[in-house]
Amino acid sequence: MKHEVIFSGIGGQGVILAGKLLCTAAAKEGYTVTLAPAYGQEKRGGRTSCQVVISDEIGSPVISEADLILVFDEKSLEDYENKVKKDGYLLINSSMINIEPKRTDIKVVKIPLNDVANEVGNARTANMVALGAVLKYFDLISLEDMKQIMAKEMKSSIVEINQKALQAGYDYVG
Repeated sequence: MKHEVIFSGIGGQGVILAGKLLCTAAAKEGYTVTLAPAYGQEKRGGRTSCQVVISDEIGSPVISEADLILVFDEKSLEDYENKVKKDGYLLINSSMINIEPKRTDIKVVKIPLNDVANEVGNARTANMVALGAVLKYFDLISLEDMKQIMAKEMKSSIVEINQKALQAGYDYVG
């Protein structure tokens, strides 16, 4: 078993944190995980991404084609659309992306991450909305296990709102 995931967005959107939490939860479940974060050279607003590999065995952290890619902005869509495996998932932040993907051999899911985060009560939780949606597509980590990981890894003052956002993302994709 091997699952490859890429998160991509703009620095400050919490892309790396979402990847770290996914890796932490998968490791707790006994999987071998790798996290390869990448930061743009700009001080603010640069490209940020992370590649997550969850597997039964040690392998390369470099992903040539991912099972699932979640993009937060249009530049990420342009950069990563071609890295989704055939029949893989491309999750798009429809709050910030107004262009359509070109590929027809992948499953495209549009989620208004920023809008859902605002409904939850904190615009900065869009990354947790995204993580909740990702959990729905990989039946490796339960929602409750992720909430427990968040309680251990986050400051106590922000755990509740982030868990609420995680739940909202999970529920949004049905």
